[in-house]
Amino acid sequence: ELFAWERPPLMQQTVDGQGSGLVSALTRELFRRADISYQLNFLPLQRALLKVQQEANSCVLLVERRQEREPYYAWIGPLLISRLGLYAKADDDLQLDSLEQARGLRILSHQGSGAGDYLQGLGLDVLHSNKESLNLGMLQRSRARLWATSTAVVHALAANPAPREVLPFLTLMEDIACHPQVDPLLLQRLQTTLQQMYSEGWVQALYQQHGVSLN
Repeated sequence: ELFAWERPPLMQQTVDGQGSGLVSALTRELFRRADISYQLNFLPLQRALLKVQQEANSCVLLVERRQEREPYYAWIGPLLISRLGLYAKADDDLQLDSLEQARGLRILSHQGSGAGDYLQGLGLDVLHSNKESLNLGMLQRSRARLWATSTAVVHALAANPAPREVLPFLTLMEDIACHPQVDPLLLQRLQTTLQQMYSEGWVQALYQQHGVSLN
């Protein structure tokens, strides 16, 4: 069983319960090539993480690989490489040279993404919402001056005019996290297949389709 949490526009649930978005396309191709069938179920991230610790042969995507999580899961990745930046409205002439200069400014972030957690850990003022489209709307209406997100999200939401990147601050790798006792042969097959997809340029081409670069 494969759990996913809604993270529009990178991963979202369609009306028939399937997945759509960049991450969904990548996952589908990965499992197809590895010749492994799966059932996709959407759950909030924390519930999905608990389920995977309890249920053998289950995995969840996307999970930021952090030191404190490392021993509790078996990992396949990187599934998603996100270049995170702080974005301002297109007509805002704000300039930042460091995250320290963002102190005192409200920053929008997606609930569950590593961006908000990272910035909060630095003591910055982060406002979380459960949809990136809401964050874009709040930025456009000047409810906050900054939005912490990735180039993939900005491109997918296709705002006109597009928000302007003020400061890139982090490259984040997110993986598939599986039950620690998942079949090691299955794990190896998925990891090898994923590496193959990177080495032949398939993943890079998918990113390009979604308007983002892996560099």
